[in-house]
Amino acid sequence: MPKVNSFAPAWLCRPSPGASLFTSTSVKSPAQDSRNKTNASGANGPTRTLAKRGHEVFAVVDNEIRWSNLARLKDQWEQGRQKRGSAGQAKEKTDGLEVPPYRVLSVPVYGLIKQILPSPNGAFMAIVTEHTVHISVLPDASHLSSTDTSPIRLKTYQLGPTTHVIPEAPVVSALWHPLGLHTNLSGCIVTVTADSAVRVWELDRNNHWSFDEPTLALDLKKLIDGTSADQDFKPSKFSNNKGFTADIIDMEASSACFAGNGDEREDAWAPMTLWVAMRPGDLYALCPLLPSKWQAPSTTIPSLSAANGPRLAALLDGAENQEEQLAVCRQQFEWLREIDNQVSLGSSSEAGAIEGADVYTRPVVPSAIPRLQGPFRFDYGDAVDDLDLCDILVIPPRLDVEDLMEGEDEQLAVEVSEHDKLSVTVICLSSTNGRVHVCLELDDVEGQWLPKVTKNSTFQIPWSEPSDMILVESLDTLKSSEASSPTWPTFTKDVLSRYSFFVTTATNVVSFSMSSWAQRLEAELQAEDTSGSEFRLGVICDGDVIKRQRILQVSEADCTGQKEQLATSLIFFDFDLGYLLITYHPSNPYAAIMDVSEESFSGALDLYEHKSPAPGSPTVLPRRAPYQVPAILYAESPLDSFVEKYVPHRQRHTLKENVRMSPATLDLVTTAHRVLSAHTNALERAASDLFRRCERLQGEMKDQLKQFSDVAERIKDVRSEIDEDGNRKEGVRNSDVLDKRLQAARDRQDQLVQRYDALRKKVLNSGGRPLSEKEKSWIAEVNTLSESLVDEPAKEKEEENQRTSQRLDMVKRLAFDLMAETKSIAAKVPSPTELGSPTSGGSQPKVPQRLQRAKIADAMRMVERESAVIDAITSRLERLNTSL
Repeated sequence: MPKVNSFAPAWLCRPSPGASLFTSTSVKSPAQDSRNKTNASGANGPTRTLAKRGHEVFAVVDNEIRWSNLARLKDQWEQGRQKRGSAGQAKEKTDGLEVPPYRVLSVPVYGLIKQILPSPNGAFMAIVTEHTVHISVLPDASHLSSTDTSPIRLKTYQLGPTTHVIPEAPVVSALWHPLGLHTNLSGCIVTVTADSAVRVWELDRNNHWSFDEPTLALDLKKLIDGTSADQDFKPSKFSNNKGFTADIIDMEASSACFAGNGDEREDAWAPMTLWVAMRPGDLYALCPLLPSKWQAPSTTIPSLSAANGPRLAALLDGAENQEEQLAVCRQQFEWLREIDNQVSLGSSSEAGAIEGADVYTRPVVPSAIPRLQGPFRFDYGDAVDDLDLCDILVIPPRLDVEDLMEGEDEQLAVEVSEHDKLSVTVICLSSTNGRVHVCLELDDVEGQWLPKVTKNSTFQIPWSEPSDMILVESLDTLKSSEASSPTWPTFTKDVLSRYSFFVTTATNVVSFSMSSWAQRLEAELQAEDTSGSEFRLGVICDGDVIKRQRILQVSEADCTGQKEQLATSLIFFDFDLGYLLITYHPSNPYAAIMDVSEESFSGALDLYEHKSPAPGSPTVLPRRAPYQVPAILYAESPLDSFVEKYVPHRQRHTLKENVRMSPATLDLVTTAHRVLSAHTNALERAASDLFRRCERLQGEMKDQLKQFSDVAERIKDVRSEIDEDGNRKEGVRNSDVLDKRLQAARDRQDQLVQRYDALRKKVLNSGGRPLSEKEKSWIAEVNTLSESLVDEPAKEKEEENQRTSQRLDMVKRLAFDLMAETKSIAAKVPSPTELGSPTSGGSQPKVPQRLQRAKIADAMRMVERESAVIDAITSRLERLNTSL
């Protein structure tokens, strides 16, 4: 669980230049400016208007995309503070070559931008509105870091100009495929619309047709009732007549995500499995969903082959009632066999490519269209009819490297942390009431396909019954007063632990961690002793499962009547920025600098080395978020532009004349009162919030002064002493005595720190693989031999020496016989010239020369080992005799 050290740093707050990155430059007041925008984005979809590319950050403010480098903003602020400190109170002159705090990226997008998604290699960025998707080509960071302040117009392509348009269903998710080929000229993106249509786009800048039509399009409402891979599962176009079915309501998609990100340490099926969450509460999975060319991590094909072979053999020898599972296993075998028969297209060397991955083409057999698996459901009670899901996060199981490489001589160079290793899939769901549901899927999703129709086809469709998930816990992120208004919570993965994540709602950011629970659960699932496991699992699941902590809270001044939504938070973890969480409101940025806890510190050892604090360094305590000046105090008065906005041109001449009592004048005064009252109401709320803060600050200052006086009294008590009469004498105790006590306390603290470090290193180094059966037998043999050579009473020593000498004579005799037999065999073996001579007899079998040499070398090595054992035993007996 992360610990908050401080909130928004000074280089992101006013009046630093970094604050302008997230501040609106519109002349409208916030109440007027957000009237048309936030109403559409509040609870109708996610607000992923904040993205990153390394240290670079992209933010959507006033429906324009802004770019900046956070590390550069921090350095500029520190340099400016040093200059102001050295120059005193003198004003700093502006330089014409000063780098602007941000750059505006101009794109031809006319709708309200709701999501921005950079590609894995940072070459493209998907810009998603409610109905349209655009793909922009991102320039390099060096080009964006110039001193020019003019907007940069990006090369932009519209994705599906006849597919993703206003008459069609809105876009709910756009995902870059984790196994797609992402280069500077190509990429692969998957779009999911509200009508449960999934489309795979393989983009190529040299082929504009790739932006017009998808390479694979599936309608999940048709696919769930599919019986053959030869059917048409493409979504219906706009011109086709669409009738009403029950699936239109039950299968309304709300979000989608891939289970994995292409890491070689996770389950092989995870990065090619697309999970789709429906608004009523059902989940569906497509596996495998691949583009025509995809990259396979180094452990994908070996792990799938190692799991499919024994399973297929067991099903072939099993009962007849497993025909459906056998058919699925045969499909996986054919799919893997086609991949094995392919010649790898090489490995991609681009920045976003998976390290050590090979490029393959998508297998044609059994089919390119996977079967829709599901629905996956969990029991959430009878009180709620529909969950009204918003977002989904899937944490795949870890790859078991030990089982994969069992019996192999070579080991894979894959590091799997014992802290983040769980053999089941964890699914996290969020709903519009701010509640987060955490479920377990025990039956892992594997590749399944629909069969092809043949004349003699006897294949039956795999079962399509609903699969039940285990509901672990449901937690709220909002208070009861805040949950009355709908919100759209979104997930953000933590960079330190797989089983930690952040949830961003309309008014706060909450951290969830289940790392400790995952460790206890995995230890119980992998335990060899199953007696009482049901009771222990019940205790683990009923206890403390998920830790919850509120990281950020929007101030009351920013909580306007329109319920503006916080952008989905971002997590940075590096040397320049530290462990930073950042998000923004349409008026102010919000950030939190967190500390790495010991629980999640083991997963970040490759980034940082643990440094013990200095002896005199003070402990950093979490403090309250700094006061953010409301945007209404920086907004211009609405009366400055009142005439241009609200007074028609034909009536402006009457403003210079005497006031006449007319309906037009009444309308003008009423409009001015409405605009001015909204502005003054916002000013009153901001001023009242500042007044309450000042009053609270006064009360806290009084409490601090009282504590200071208490500490001063205690200090006086330390230096004073009470005599026999009960009177206190001040200054009696010498300072040397106090210094000795203080030094003794410091020395004891240093000893405790050293003991803690030693124990911590011992615990970290105590891990390792369990002993094999051969190692255990060897240890037992060594213990037996050591027990036979231990000093015993005088009566037993002679018998033991006789027994040992008899064993030594037997070993010498066996070694002599083996050496004699080896020499006789070597003498009988013909020379190489005799083997090749024409006079050699043809009745004897011809033994290859290489085999003869190998056999002789094995025999000689065996003799040498026996001789070494004899010499060792002889020397040990001589030492024992001399000791006696």
